[in-house]
Amino acid sequence: MTIISLKKQLMQFFDASFLEKTARKCGFTQRARAIQPQQLVLSLLAALSKGNCHAIADLHRQFNGMCLSEKQNVAYKPFHNQLRKDSFADFMKELVKFATVQLLQKSSRSMPAKLSHFDDVILQDGSSFRVHDGLREVFPSRFKNYPAAIECHMTMSLFDQSPKTMTVTADTASERTYLPTPGNIEKKLLLADAGYVDFSYFEQLSRHNGHFIVRGGKSLNPTIVNAHNGNGRRLPRLIDMKLKDISRKTNRSEVLDLRCKRGKYEFRVVRRWFAEEKRFCLWLTNLPTSQFSADDIMALYRCRWQIELLFKELKSHTNWRRFVTAQKAIAEGLIWASLLALIVRRSIAITNLPSVSVFKAAKNVDVWLLPILESLMHQARSEISGRLEWAMVYISMNARKAAQRKSKKDRTLDGIYEKLNA
Repeated sequence: MTIISLKKQLMQFFDASFLEKTARKCGFTQRARAIQPQQLVLSLLAALSKGNCHAIADLHRQFNGMCLSEKQNVAYKPFHNQLRKDSFADFMKELVKFATVQLLQKSSRSMPAKLSHFDDVILQDGSSFRVHDGLREVFPSRFKNYPAAIECHMTMSLFDQSPKTMTVTADTASERTYLPTPGNIEKKLLLADAGYVDFSYFEQLSRHNGHFIVRGGKSLNPTIVNAHNGNGRRLPRLIDMKLKDISRKTNRSEVLDLRCKRGKYEFRVVRRWFAEEKRFCLWLTNLPTSQFSADDIMALYRCRWQIELLFKELKSHTNWRRFVTAQKAIAEGLIWASLLALIVRRSIAITNLPSVSVFKAAKNVDVWLLPILESLMHQARSEISGRLEWAMVYISMNARKAAQRKSKKDRTLDGIYEKLNA
């Protein structure tokens, strides 16, 4: 994407009239106030991106610090009252929806031929974190050592390295409930961990021409219909056995590629023995053996780590977990504002892929991102292009991916792609 098109996208999204219209639609703004939606949104993104805010007072200081004159400064109480509105969370959530459409794009990174079979690779996961104990009634926790926690259920696109959807719930909510609907996974590949094993869902996914690779749990024990080792050699002795009956004593293959059956539904299980840890790992999939080997399945699943990195970025560099507030609207609204900040950062940094690490780009945003946000807030259109150019130069030089040792290369996305292309 060129600087001109990126500037146009940012200016359209942060346009004062667009933000005010959206705020009114959500009920966040009902009449003219000293705190305008554009000023509030840009100052929140600036404060949250720095990752060093611990209180609402820090957000308030950032808002006043970005104002052009003393007359635009507001007192703490009216600022806090704006954030405690129930519609604040709705406003931030609505902006995230617009941002995923207007700002996100597929990266210029060349994809392995193995991934050309899919319109996208969807990564699904959830992440929980503790919140103020006063929210125990709204966001109860699963754990006894702290009473209140929030779970964020995320759907991420591997192709554009950014989130697609998110749902905020209590920590006690079931993860499987928030899987993408099977119809939305048509011609796509879903990657998820063991908490998302649901055979009824897998059957629906297969009927909608969707594909999945999901980590299997220890309780999995289907009947084997057909069996091969990792080299493709057929193992007829394993047919009609139960998965748990195959131990290291009965079969010494490090990798097994099995066709299994649970009820009437047939699926594929790849099992690998990890000698150092003395344990098996399982992966369930409906991808065909003719196109994807057992090694391909294991390599593809490693791509799921990208959503873990996204959660790490949200928690480390966008201020999740750090605000002490018993106000539901504030807690939830700041979660959505944090996600919006991440999307804005990645929409700029992603233009430099694959040489740049989006995780590294999330650091030192006061150098490259805050000047852009200030220009947008002050409507200094002539400055935006220059500051975007500087941001691109800075990111390309200071957020470059580090060279990986051979032993760790296959853990990186570039290393996985290289292996899939081999």
